[in-house]
Order: sequence, then structure tokens, then C-alpha cells
Amino acid sequence: MNKIIFFIEKYIIAILLLLLGFTFRYNLLTTQPKGIVIYAFWHRNIIPLLLLRKFEKIVILVSSSKDGELIAGPAKVLGYQPVRGSSRRGGSKAVKEMKKLSNRFPIGVTPDGPKGPPEKIKDGLLYIAYFTHLPIIPVAVDIQREKVFNSWDGFRLPIPFTKVNVSYGKPIFINSKQEIESKLPLVQEVMDKLTIKNSLR
Repeated sequence: MNKIIFFIEKYIIAILLLLLGFTFRYNLLTTQPKGIVIYAFWHRNIIPLLLLRKFEKIVILVSSSKDGELIAGPAKVLGYQPVRGSSRRGGSKAVKEMKKLSNRFPIGVTPDGPKGPPEKIKDGLLYIAYFTHLPIIPVAVDIQREKVFNSWDGFRLPIPFTKVNVSYGKPIFINSKQEIESKLPLVQEVMDKLTIKNSLR
């Protein structure tokens, strides 16, 4: 019974999101990267980015928790390829699966997920970059009018017909295991600066 409910829910949520997304006015401040890369963006910005890059077969890392199912189901309907796992549960298995897919598809990761702290980089992103040999592309989002939820990340739901700013940063490569630790502050700094530069305020 639960599987049937989840099946119906994911299509309903995906359709509602699509209708909402058609009203957004996206403003890309930088050129959208081409090729296979790892897009890194904060957990609170999932909705506007899911709708911007829909049906592009991007592989996304989604928590293996029940909450993760609320994202994984609709995301699959929207053309994404969810890989279930996190730093706490099934992390190494998820990295192996992403490595297998990384020669064909781009990857999307929320480096502060699944439980925070918000907008703080965890080393899982850099591990994925090292093992897949793909560059990290920081992504910043800002929304003119939105509903912000009282969740750990301050989850953002854009209001219909709002303006959405999106910026892509320059690629960051992780070429050795040592750089996983040494470049973590750099990735954090780049994400923070890009977020400020992309702001609508």
C-alpha cells in the first residue's frame, strides 16, 4: 500500500513542480558549463535547480532516509537519476555507483546535506570529485520572492512568477587524497563568495 501511495505522490509532486517551474524567470549570470562535471549547490536550493536542469539525466545524490524519498521520487520523474546514500548510511556504495555513471552523466551533490550544518561543505563532495576524476562546479542560487521553511537548511520554495538568479563557478579539481582535506576550505570560500555575488538583495 505504501509503495502505491509513494508512486502516486511522486507523479503528483513532479507535475505540480513542473507547473510552478514554468512561471519562473531564470537569469543565468554566467555561462552554463558543458560536459560531465559535478554540480555542488546548497541543500536549500534543490527546487529551483531541479526545475532548471530537468530531463538532462543528471545523477543526483539523495539521502537513503525516508525524507530522501520525497526528493528521489519526483526527481526521477523529472529526468534525474537518483543515487541513494549519504555520509552516514550507504555512503561508500553511493560513491561507487556514482563513479560507474560518471563517464556518461553529470553529477549533482548538496555538500551540506542531508542534515547540515547548513551551507557548510563536507568532505563527501571532495571524495566524489577525487574518485570520479570530475571537476567540482559551484552553483549559487538566489530567489526574489520565496517561501522559506523552518527546516535545518531553511528550505526555499520560489513563489510563482519570481525571478531566480543562477551562477556557475569555475571548475575545482581534486587530484589527490591529500587535496580532499587541503582544498575543503577553498571550496567553502568559493561557494560563499559566489553566493554573495549572485545575490538579488
